[in-house]
Amino acid sequence: MKIGIIGSGNIGGNLGIHFAKASHEVVFSSRNPEKLTPLVAATDGKARASTPEEAANFAEVILLAIPFGNVPAVAQSIGDIDGKVLIDAGNYYPQRDGDEIGKEMQAKNLLETEWTASHFPGAHVGKAFNSIYYKTLQNKAFAPQADRLAIPFAAADKKAEETIQSLLTSIGFGSTFLGDLTQTKIIQPNEPLYTKEMSEEALEKQVKQLLG
Repeated sequence: MKIGIIGSGNIGGNLGIHFAKASHEVVFSSRNPEKLTPLVAATDGKARASTPEEAANFAEVILLAIPFGNVPAVAQSIGDIDGKVLIDAGNYYPQRDGDEIGKEMQAKNLLETEWTASHFPGAHVGKAFNSIYYKTLQNKAFAPQADRLAIPFAAADKKAEETIQSLLTSIGFGSTFLGDLTQTKIIQPNEPLYTKEMSEEALEKQVKQLLG
């Protein structure tokens, strides 16, 4: 797949390296692409660096791994992404992102990824990679089948669901589908599945208990 990484930090950077290793076409992005040279080097030159706008234009799949408060500005800068898959890997932290977003989500009765999705109409939006500690993501990809950790994810539609599941498999993680974006509360910060490390069987059992 052609994957644009918007937000090339601990989550986006590690995922981009893994995706490149799995033979996907990867573009890391930053306002200062020249600062991403070490990430590109970590892929043995299989990936390249660009601006967020260029990465979004190139990609069929966009990984959004930015501070939550920056979502509106990024949505405005990259423009129309109709028909593309957008994977939201972000989390809302009031101490970093401010209280106003929290008040808006509460007023509109939106969970975090529903709020993010509202800024990208026309995209196939999913939620994944937000609940895994970046060191775990870095060190436990491409594990043997018997040792694979499962990552919980949600998707607004079938295209997003199938894309995320395929990407997880390609980098050596199991997966547990939660349902649509209304089911994502349990993977938000301070919720039951945030930073939990489990096998696919254990995670599916836990999800069933939590969601019914």
